[in-house]
Amino acid sequence: MSQFQLKVLHALENEHFQHAEVVAGHEGLLRIVKWAHVLEIVHVDNFLAGEELVLTTGISLQHSLDDFIIFVESLIQKNCAALCIEYGSNIQAVPEAIIALANLHQFPIIVFHEAVPFVRITQDLHSQIINQQYLMVSTLESYSQTLNKNTVLGQNTDDILQNMYNELKTQIMFSIKGREPVLFPNMTHGKRQQLLTLNKCAQQFKHEPIFILDQHYADLTLFREDGLFSEFELLILDRTATALAQLLMREFYIEEKKNIEDASILADWIDQKLSKEEIYKFIVTHYTNYTQSSGAVFILASPSTVTKAPEDIVYSKLYYRNLFEQHGFIPFLFERKSYVIFILLHTKDYRAIRETLNSIFTSLPKTEFYKKQQTQGFQIAVGKVVADVEEIPKSYQTALETLYICRKVQTSSFFYDDLHLYHLIYKLQMQVNLQEVIHDYLQPVIEYDKKYNSKLLETLQVYLQTNGSKQQTANQLFIVRQTLYHRLKKLESLLGKNFMKGHNRITLEFMLLANSLIEHKS
Repeated sequence: MSQFQLKVLHALENEHFQHAEVVAGHEGLLRIVKWAHVLEIVHVDNFLAGEELVLTTGISLQHSLDDFIIFVESLIQKNCAALCIEYGSNIQAVPEAIIALANLHQFPIIVFHEAVPFVRITQDLHSQIINQQYLMVSTLESYSQTLNKNTVLGQNTDDILQNMYNELKTQIMFSIKGREPVLFPNMTHGKRQQLLTLNKCAQQFKHEPIFILDQHYADLTLFREDGLFSEFELLILDRTATALAQLLMREFYIEEKKNIEDASILADWIDQKLSKEEIYKFIVTHYTNYTQSSGAVFILASPSTVTKAPEDIVYSKLYYRNLFEQHGFIPFLFERKSYVIFILLHTKDYRAIRETLNSIFTSLPKTEFYKKQQTQGFQIAVGKVVADVEEIPKSYQTALETLYICRKVQTSSFFYDDLHLYHLIYKLQMQVNLQEVIHDYLQPVIEYDKKYNSKLLETLQVYLQTNGSKQQTANQLFIVRQTLYHRLKKLESLLGKNFMKGHNRITLEFMLLANSLIEHKS
């Protein structure tokens, strides 16, 4: 936007430049001028910040071509806008080497053929720059007020993009992850494809990421073929991205309120009270393009000792829903007691869904949001991935089982598919008195530990985990080998000399897992 920027070309329109001549760097006349500065020294490193229009009489340049070259090279390295030289007693011509250097870097050199008042030039240019800055700030303020006003009036994404285009008249691209980019103004299919295939890191693009609940949700992008973005354009880009983030957040909250109305239907779904036809009818009312898909149930459980404010519950639901949508899931969610239950549908098959979920929950523990929830005692669990929406209740029940197991045992995973042996123990516990079975095998060791306050059960567990490695067992238990030998000898006397062989070992491993699951944890 030229009305907010002073360029070298515009400076030439000043009355004091009427008899000035551009002798080099004609291709750089569109350089931005942010200040005007008078310099009469060769070494300029500490006096320039960049984009200055430098004025000189050449008093320090007249005796040495090398000094002249050093001076111009320094201006180029500092990204100065241009060099203006006053011809007179100090210098009457610009050497060819300097002209060649300036042309090479498209660095304008302007000469005054007669004396000019440098003070008046700097005053005029500074006044013009300051007025342009004031106009830019005023325009930005007016633009921001328009965005805020339209927010109150219920504007949508198209309204915001229209306001932005009216201000900049520059191609805009709005991209929500996982969706087709929105181009404003729209263009023909051929031009659209051509634009979308360009390298988005090229200088013709300027991006502003939009974060929703700490998640990189979308990008707002400007495109200019010349790649010359003004400060005003970048500020408008920043303010518009903020407005879009607020709009999207508001839409999420509105959607959350709608979900409350669906809670009873979702509860009937996981409780097996809906027919397959009723489930499909419910889904297509929300997603008209829905096709048959696989799915799973995710549970977020809050500790009963924590009193959560309603807005914190909403924040958690928005966070996870946004996270799942980013990876292509269709989420339905509702609350039941201290649980937030997510029904996650996806068009991918079983294996692909499992890999996607694994990717999500591998990166999740690194986020500040998850760390905060863990310190508060929240827990998560993922049920069995099922091939049909009618089997979602099965995924829900397995998610509850997984949550129970994760609460009882410190596991490295909260996926149903990773805890099969624990699930087998859980089901056995529902059918038989597993405590009695455990005592049949481990009772001598458990009673010995209680009587003598020893650690034989822990030693047995570590010894089995290390595949009978005495060195690793001693290291993990932080005991000397002699103490370990004594404990192993005692285990042999209680369990039999062949406790590490064949079925005996498998049975003991199973019983130790079962004991850790059903044992009361304080």
